[in-house]
Order: sequence, then C-alpha cells, then structure tokens
Amino acid sequence: MAKFHLTPNSVQEILETYDEDVIVTNREGIIIKATRISGQHYGIEVEELIGKSVYELQSAEIFSPAITPLVLRQKKKVVTIQKTPSGAKVLITGMPFFNEIGEVEFVVSYSYDVSELLVIQEYMKEQEFEMSKVQEELQLLRKKSFSMKGLIIESKETHEAYAVAHKVAPLDVSIVLYGEQGTGKTTMAKRIHKESSRTNGPFIELDCATIPESMFDKELFGEQIGIGKTATISPGLLSIAEGGTLFLKKVDRLPLHLQGKLLKVLKDERLKPLGSEETLSLDIRLISSAETELFQATTENRFLKEFHYFLTIIPIHLQPLQSRKEDLSALITYFLHYFSAKYNTEKSLSDSVFNLLLKLEWKGNIHELRNVIERIIVQSPEQIIGINDLPPEYRMQFEEGLTDIDLDGQTLPTILEHVEKKVLNNARQRYKTTTEMAKVLGISQPSVVRKLKKHTLPD
Repeated sequence: MAKFHLTPNSVQEILETYDEDVIVTNREGIIIKATRISGQHYGIEVEELIGKSVYELQSAEIFSPAITPLVLRQKKKVVTIQKTPSGAKVLITGMPFFNEIGEVEFVVSYSYDVSELLVIQEYMKEQEFEMSKVQEELQLLRKKSFSMKGLIIESKETHEAYAVAHKVAPLDVSIVLYGEQGTGKTTMAKRIHKESSRTNGPFIELDCATIPESMFDKELFGEQIGIGKTATISPGLLSIAEGGTLFLKKVDRLPLHLQGKLLKVLKDERLKPLGSEETLSLDIRLISSAETELFQATTENRFLKEFHYFLTIIPIHLQPLQSRKEDLSALITYFLHYFSAKYNTEKSLSDSVFNLLLKLEWKGNIHELRNVIERIIVQSPEQIIGINDLPPEYRMQFEEGLTDIDLDGQTLPTILEHVEKKVLNNARQRYKTTTEMAKVLGISQPSVVRKLKKHTLPD
C-alpha cells in the first residue's frame, strides 16, 4: 500500500499504486486522496473522484452506500457491502482518523471485489477439506497403533480406559478391572503386564470362581512332597508368579473365608507351602477383575473391606459392548475379515445384517460376537450374508425401506430429513472416516461433514 500523511493541509492527490483500492475523505466527505485502481470499481477515471463529495456520489448511485457517512456517524471501524454502478459488489471497510480534540478528521476506506473474496473463500474451503483428511488420517494412524498391538479400540470410553491403564502400568500398583464377562478385562490385564517393569516375568491367571475350596491352599501356596532331605516343594500359583503378575479373575466370586487367607499372605508378602515349615518370600504385582463393584459387595457382607482397600488402588471400568458402538462396529469388521481368512473364503455383510448386529444386546459381549460371526461365516452359503443367514435365535423382524416410519401427520420434507439422518447415522457407525462415507453415499466429503453437523451427528 502507498504511504501518505494525513494532515489538514494535504493537497488532493492520486496515490501511485495499482495494488490496493484506497480512498481518503475529509470530515466534509470530500475525496482528497485515492489510488489509481479506485476508479475501476465505479467505471470512472480516478481523476473524476478527486475533489468529489461522497454524498453527491451516493445520490448518483456511484457509491451505494457511501462508507464515509457511516464512519462519521458511528466514529468507529465500519464494514459493509457496496454495490457499484456495474452491479458488482465490493466489501468496503472504513477507518476513522481522529484529530487532537477527538473528532473524526479523515476517513480512510479500502475495498475488495467480493468475487475475489469468494475465490479466497473457496480456496480456504479446499484447505479445510485437505486438513480434515489429514486429521482423519492421523486419527486412523493412532487407532492403527492400537490395532498393531492386538487391540481393537475405537470408542472414546475404551480409549480413556486404556489411557489410564497405560499410565499406571509401570507403577506396580494393584488394579481392579470392572466389567461384564467378555468386555476385555483379561486382554487389558495382559496389556498392563506387558507395559510394566515385570514384562519379562510370568503372567499367571487364577479364576477365583472355579477353583475348588478343598484345593485352594495347595493350588495357591504349593505343597511339600516327601520328608527329610528328600523333601521337595511343588510350587503353587503364587510362587510361579514370583517376579511377575498374578491376575485374580472374578475376585468378587471368591468365598469370604478364602479372601482373609489370601489377604494375609499378600500383605505379609510371605507364604508357607502345605506340609512345610519353611516360609517363602513373595514378590508379585496384583491385577484383579470383577463383574460387580467390590465396595457394594462389602456393604452386602460378600467381600472383606480390608481386602477391597488392599486391591483397589486403581479401578478401571470397561463398558459393555452394546454401549461402545464404535468398538462394536470395528469388531464386527475385524472378525468378519479374520474368519474369512481363516476359512479361506470371502464373505461380506449386507447393510441390513450389519445394522441389525449393531442393535443386538450382546450380553456375552466380545465372546458372543466372535462366536456369532464365526458361525455365519462358516454356515452361510452366500458371499453376501443376509438376515436369513443369522442363527435362528438372533433373527429379528426386519423390514427394508420406510416401513418403520410413521407417516401420519408428517410432510415429505420431514420424512426425508428422518431418512437422511438415519442413513448418515448408519454410515457413521459402519465407516471410519467421512471420506469413506462420501465414497459409499456418492456425495462429496464436505457435503457429508455439513450433513452430519446439520443432524448433530459426530463427524
């Protein structure tokens, strides 16, 4: 932009620049300075603008509207759209220059052709689109890092649970994993062990719900075999876990009197095998799992309070599969590919089956889902698996089209809005990125993003 000084005695002049449209008026609205390019917007020579009153130019509809009166009245920066005699539109900005007594002495305005701004806006949209693709690729890379480690993690809840597990894994504190059967507690326990300082030590599982009470001491503490110098110790699970991790599965199912016996050994960090007078040191890391809250179990006298406090330094909750739609969708796809490869076939799910699987309760969580996918892969004679290929106990009434829409009192636009939202929601659950959704739905990626925001669905 050309440099100029605003002084009360400045002469009328044309600024030598072809790059910017700048006009300077005094407090009476007389144009005292302008750049060469200024007249082009209004179809006149710049020499015809110098000395003219903006009020006269506004009356002649050359300036429509003039910016100077607006700035003089408001005494602040003003931005507006101005229509030129040719019908073009320019975005014009007016800035006040004040004198020593606080009055507006000059108004400097500069403008841009709106069409140029639209080009810039379109460019910015393209950049935004490219950035959204980059962000999606980064998200996929983050998710792949979990998958490469043998994990399927898509939902926010599971990400948060594993973030806590990753943070506390090296700390050697006792952890309790809460969740229904099949929610992935054993997988998380193994991940914590692998990321701990005991990763080179053993990982030993003890199912507290199935171990016979009569075998409890022998299984956990071990047993001395023989007497005298020929005596040997048959190690129990605690000794085998020495230097590693002991995973107490379903610890909430352990009988009350056995809880006290195990607690004493764990607190003392010493154990005595059956039939032996010798005590052995104990150095293990504890991870437990439970399907019910241990604190609630203490209030019902099913669990020792002291044992609860000993075990529960860090609680981590894993949600049921049905409430983790992103994980459920990813696991369906994962098991579909896994069992197709295992049985040397190539199967895919129809949209109706995929959406139906997303709606089922999955009370057995991942174990149940894995079983069902394997069954339909093996049993279905068709390449595309349909509703009739599901096991009988999983078949539900399912109708295609608009039969689930109540038509009474609804206009066609309302019905179409309902259908669009339903289609977008189904696509969002099945496909990982808006780019994939756009390809399947046959629309642009920006259109997908706009429609998701329109229906307040996550993009």
